[in-house]
Amino acid sequence: MIEYIREYMTELDQTIQKLPVEKIDQFVHVLHNARLNGRQVFIMGNGGSASTASHFVCDLAKNTAFPDLPGFKVIGLSDNMSIFSALANDHGYENVFVDQLRNFVQPNDIVIAISTSGNSENVIHAVELANKVGAFTVGMTGYNGGKLGKITHLEIRVPSHNIQHIEDLHLSIEHVVCYSLLKMAEITVSQFSEPVDLPLNEPKSLAESLFDSAIHSGDDTGTKDIKIIPSKTEEQNLGYMLQIALCSTGASSGTLILLDQKGNVIAGATVREGQVSNPSMEQLAEISQHGLAGWVIKNRKPALVSNTAKDERWLRRPWDGDPAKSRSAVSVPLSVNDRVLGSITLVHPQGGEFSPEDLEYVSKMATSLTPSILAAAHLIEK
Repeated sequence: MIEYIREYMTELDQTIQKLPVEKIDQFVHVLHNARLNGRQVFIMGNGGSASTASHFVCDLAKNTAFPDLPGFKVIGLSDNMSIFSALANDHGYENVFVDQLRNFVQPNDIVIAISTSGNSENVIHAVELANKVGAFTVGMTGYNGGKLGKITHLEIRVPSHNIQHIEDLHLSIEHVVCYSLLKMAEITVSQFSEPVDLPLNEPKSLAESLFDSAIHSGDDTGTKDIKIIPSKTEEQNLGYMLQIALCSTGASSGTLILLDQKGNVIAGATVREGQVSNPSMEQLAEISQHGLAGWVIKNRKPALVSNTAKDERWLRRPWDGDPAKSRSAVSVPLSVNDRVLGSITLVHPQGGEFSPEDLEYVSKMATSLTPSILAAAHLIEK
């Protein structure tokens, strides 16, 4: 039988090499953002996937714990057999997850659905509800992804038709994600010399606290004069997200644009000299179709410009001043699966200041903000 054992292990290793590493990385950043902002995480699955879901809940709750950071608010929808069987008996097995989820899920929460086929009806119903509410949905699938792969914002598909391999690697992905989250926690805390205290009543998100720390730390990033103006509308919140990006990179100005499903501009914000503004739809549309942001949206990939005066993708704007002045810029698309949600473009007043490492950092930052941006787009479109 040893030949069958070797065959299984060889095929499993070949599947591992084909895993969507970039999407797993995006998954890690989405969960890290959820942790910092106190979002709930719901996980579900049937059969072997229910076992993986329970394991995932345990690892997120325990094995990612880190001093000075909040723990994950994680809930397993497959774990309480009393409520699970009561719902199955009285409301039908297809409703065992959605009827639990509807009592708790909020916009910007994370809902993780595990299904090897991607076609489990009870999982599909729950994800459809989560999408309607404005949560960020993740599907862990296999085979061709099924319906789940088409309706989740982020699909992590094991490229295999062997159910044992799919279940093996769902568990491995879960372990990789939790390991990476612990490493990200170390990096986050190490960036600040003093721990951030989160109030018990109406807590400020850690992202806000870190931003405040950076602004008032007296560093030389050029962003210490930015003032946070509390806002209540989703359009104004886009400006706040953009301020976080500026503060984190040392950029002096930037633009964030949101698009609807047809590619039309629905909202946006700019920051220049520490001031947030919401340009007109005509101005945002022009930015989204031309220049660096237009190139990024059209080509669906990030861009790094070392010298704006010499890069043909850069379109000089009225506020740029001297056209011969060298600046540097990074621009990344905001996307979920095949949908481009918009773009973030950051500009440094000096040329040659941004590196490929900065571009990678901004790309990951955009990924971590995706749930909040997606929720903003959802509310604005309504």
